[in-house]
Amino acid sequence: MNTNIRKISVSSFSAVAVTISMMSIATPAAAETKLLFNLFVPVKHPFHTGMFKPWAADVEKATKGRVKVDFTTASLAPPPKQWNMVSKGIADVAMLANIFERNRLKLPPMAQLPFLGEKARDRSVGLWRTQQKFFAKANEYKGMKLLGLWTLSGANFYHGAKPILSLADLKNEKMWSIAGMPNRMMSEFGAVVVSVPGVKMFNVVSKGIVNGTTTSTYTLAAFKTMPYIKHATLIPDGLHAVTFSLLLNQKKWKRLSKADKAAITSVSGERIAVNAGRKTDSLDKKIQQVAMKKGIKFHKASPAFVKDMKAMSAHFTADWIKTAKSRGVDGKAALAYFSTQAK
Repeated sequence: MNTNIRKISVSSFSAVAVTISMMSIATPAAAETKLLFNLFVPVKHPFHTGMFKPWAADVEKATKGRVKVDFTTASLAPPPKQWNMVSKGIADVAMLANIFERNRLKLPPMAQLPFLGEKARDRSVGLWRTQQKFFAKANEYKGMKLLGLWTLSGANFYHGAKPILSLADLKNEKMWSIAGMPNRMMSEFGAVVVSVPGVKMFNVVSKGIVNGTTTSTYTLAAFKTMPYIKHATLIPDGLHAVTFSLLLNQKKWKRLSKADKAAITSVSGERIAVNAGRKTDSLDKKIQQVAMKKGIKFHKASPAFVKDMKAMSAHFTADWIKTAKSRGVDGKAALAYFSTQAK
């Protein structure tokens, strides 16, 4: 009797052990660290589909599942407050339009200066490399871990009633432009400028608060403004380009292991610049084709128009070079380096 009980007990123990072993094989280990990514753009926005989600997948793969990126279902702070939100640890990761921290970030906006290139990938890669070589020493991202930098493609003019073919055509025209240097430039060109975050562009365009915009082509679809636009004026080398940063809470970064830091770094930096830039460029091309089929007329700024705009906007480049000097950076050398790397 005792022997049978012992046999049953051993047999039962073995079965339990096998079951536990099989469960451990079938169930993947939970991530050791989760990074909460604040998402304030729509889930179908090209930044999310083309860069944020692939980056999140890359992080999980590179860290072998030890780090997982989760996205918020609604934004935890408005676009201008992303730095403050991440620094307080409300979210761990966020995209920042650098123009919203223009009192803090003086150097990365170099890549938004006039006529530096049409392609987002070129500007983005050039900006990241220039940040590493020239800007990092200025420590403008103090208290934050900078994961990546990128830009939109060169901005053009989009209008709901007429083509913008000269500075005279901008006189007193109500136009949307991002805050900061692009806003000031458009004002100096004679436009009446309204600046709200890009995610609110649809509101001011659809309600007729503005007649047009100065931005990248992809926004016609990303922010659903295409039905309200009749004319597009393409500007060789782009009027300007909005720049962005991908930020990570510094305390969260410090708590990661050395191996996980190295893994995340390996899928960030220039890789982010390339992914974001390529996605924007491919969408620009696709959306332009769609817009043309829908009857939007595309024009090209004449050499005379470009010359006038360059003459009126040259001081923005000179001003940035002076600002760079105040931060201990050779602005002329940085700009020259950027131009070579962006090609």
